[in-house]
Amino acid sequence: MKCVLPKFVYRLLLHHLLLTRICWPHGVYATSAVCHDSHNGFNVSPDGNSDLSPDRNPTTMSSGQAPPPTLTLPPWKCCCWNATNQSEEVECRCEGEALTRVPQTLTMAMQRLTIASAGLPRLRATGLKVYAQTLLDVAFTDCLQLELIQDGAFANLKLLRTIYIANAPKLSFLSKDVFSGISDTVEIIRIINSGLTSVPDLTHLPPYNILQMIDLDNNQITRIDSKSIKVKTAQLILANNDISYVDDSAFFGSKIAKLSLKENRKLKELHTNAFHGIIDITELDLSSTSIVEMPSAGLQTIEALYILNTHTLKTIPSIYNFRNLQRAYLTHSFHCCAFQFPSRHDPLRHAQRMLEIEKWRTQCNGERNSRRERNIAKKIESQQDDLGTLGGSEALSADVLSTPFSSVDYMADAAMNLGYFHEEITINPDDEQFAEFCGNFTFRKPSVECYPMPDALNPCEDVMGYQWLRISVWVVVALAVVGNVAVLTVNLSIRPEITPVARFLMCHLAFADLCLGLYLFLVASIDAHSMGEYFNYAYDWQYGLGCKVAGFLTVFASHLSVFTLTLITIERWVAITQAMYLNKRIRLRSASIIMLGGWIYSMVMSSLPLFGISNYSSTSICLPMEVRDTFDTVYLIGILGCNGVAFFIIAVCYAKIYFSLGRETRHARQNNPGELSVAKKMSLLVFTNFACWSPIAFFGLTALAGYPLINVTNSKILLVFFYPLNSCADPYLYAILTAQYRQDLYTLLSKLGLCRTNAVNSKDNSSGMGTTRFTIHRHSSLTCRIPPALEVETQKMLTYSEEYV
Repeated sequence: MKCVLPKFVYRLLLHHLLLTRICWPHGVYATSAVCHDSHNGFNVSPDGNSDLSPDRNPTTMSSGQAPPPTLTLPPWKCCCWNATNQSEEVECRCEGEALTRVPQTLTMAMQRLTIASAGLPRLRATGLKVYAQTLLDVAFTDCLQLELIQDGAFANLKLLRTIYIANAPKLSFLSKDVFSGISDTVEIIRIINSGLTSVPDLTHLPPYNILQMIDLDNNQITRIDSKSIKVKTAQLILANNDISYVDDSAFFGSKIAKLSLKENRKLKELHTNAFHGIIDITELDLSSTSIVEMPSAGLQTIEALYILNTHTLKTIPSIYNFRNLQRAYLTHSFHCCAFQFPSRHDPLRHAQRMLEIEKWRTQCNGERNSRRERNIAKKIESQQDDLGTLGGSEALSADVLSTPFSSVDYMADAAMNLGYFHEEITINPDDEQFAEFCGNFTFRKPSVECYPMPDALNPCEDVMGYQWLRISVWVVVALAVVGNVAVLTVNLSIRPEITPVARFLMCHLAFADLCLGLYLFLVASIDAHSMGEYFNYAYDWQYGLGCKVAGFLTVFASHLSVFTLTLITIERWVAITQAMYLNKRIRLRSASIIMLGGWIYSMVMSSLPLFGISNYSSTSICLPMEVRDTFDTVYLIGILGCNGVAFFIIAVCYAKIYFSLGRETRHARQNNPGELSVAKKMSLLVFTNFACWSPIAFFGLTALAGYPLINVTNSKILLVFFYPLNSCADPYLYAILTAQYRQDLYTLLSKLGLCRTNAVNSKDNSSGMGTTRFTIHRHSSLTCRIPPALEVETQKMLTYSEEYV
């Protein structure tokens, strides 16, 4: 007896400490409160001395075998507490790798059960039956070994409202009868982050209740077969799967308010009738998929459409196929144009709708007139004895017929019952609804709140937007192509006798400017081809080969042009300021190596948008203006920064050239036109570069900083007109308007039997120029007499350097 009493006291104290540690206030439990399953009971390990509170509902342990007095911590634990949001609900959480089945000895008053991080391989059909009278929510999270849920596992749970299964990678299949016998009270079913490869059979769900949510997010479902889903739910989520195809009538008979198929990157094809048979759908999300075409069958009642980040979608159905569409969040702004201009988007469908409207208007008008004529006849018949004759009947009839008829719903579909709200759709309405249809006959223009909205860079109708801009662009194209082709033809046809570096660089500049002119020609051509309905051609243009070629040409040409202009300026600066040091001039070999670097640099900068750094397809004019991440921002800042540095170098070099001129040149008067022309020409070159580059650089940097100072329309004018203006001006300022070019041109024409006299005169005038018309500051060490041969060579170099500036 003396041995038994201490043992009994020890066990009683052990149970008291366990219950104290399990039930902490506010749902917080100690990590040391552990319950170990043994023989359908619990062995416990005490660790704590907190008292029980009278307002708590502690865990009731099994009254089975008494646990042995051991302090060894078990590998899993179960803890229960009162839910914080609703004090009448008790929540239990069991976790541990050694937990291989649902504990059967938790409190019978439990409403919520969570099995987390357990080694549970299967959920048995009888696993939850012991809690059938009270269990509301059941959750299995991070059960990495769970691979089977037996049939009827959720049956007879009378109050069940939520089933939540998350992160069960081995759970790849659910049998047909998993949900058999499930309670009508169920509201939410979520099976996410698991290994499901197909949509589970949901036919056993309550046929008359509408669930709040069925969530199958982030599984491995590969396709949705025909008529495989028939549910009633406010929200069906099939996002983040591997779905590649949705078959015919996949959701037939389902009543779904919101359907989400987003983030299915492999989803490329939807059957034409994929959504046929859905009842009352109001919201559809196809964002971040790879669909090319979107079907419209079954989507007449949709109110909100989400197709974001889906760059593969080429066309969108006519607005007439969406009777109740109010909001659309799309990837491309030109798809919003389809809703704005339905007659241009789908002329055939628009014509059919106009015929439908005319048919209903005629029928309703005739029915109304017939009804009123019958009413008038009855009235006349009833009053015939009092009135005698019907002298005013014609006037009365005319007045009645002149009453405006009610108009048909412009967005209505003739195949739908338009007398009801869209929540109560009748697929095949009876003719007896005709009177109600005519009673709600109204005309209204389709109005959809659509994003992203079209703008000047992504227009609906014309790429250029203005007639004067269209004409100006064609003028610039003509001048740029003709001028640069002329420069290349002359320079490549005449064998250079002097200044080979200048000719070499001029050829590169002319080629770069010619590419820029070709870019502008491509943009002007698509504008002329798609005038008035650009949005119908936008996808093929912006995502086709044409825009990629145009974008590559403009970025390559602009960088090569700027690079070459900078090198030409440096070469001129060295040639003029170091005229007495012929060995310090830039040689042809050095210029070739430098230009090779310029070509590589230009090729790299123009290729980056083809590999995901910014994008040529983001605008109708194919310029890389898209900013999605830091790389895009750095790329655009790099472009603007390089142009800014190049302009700074050009301005500094020309300033040094100007101040290296003699005082009589810098202060020239009208009686020295030759000397004054040098300063004017340099000023003109600097001004054209500044006028073309500085506005784009300034407004571009402010826009990247988040403070745009001009609207999209004005920025488009800068990009389309001022941006390529240099390609038009360069061949004339640097070549065609110089005396050297005219001499080369006459020489080329003389070889063809033309302008021989002008060629001889031009050559004589050039050889007769003994000295240059301007002087150069020289260091005091250079005041000594120069050898005659060197002086003649220097004068020749200076003469041609002046002509090439």
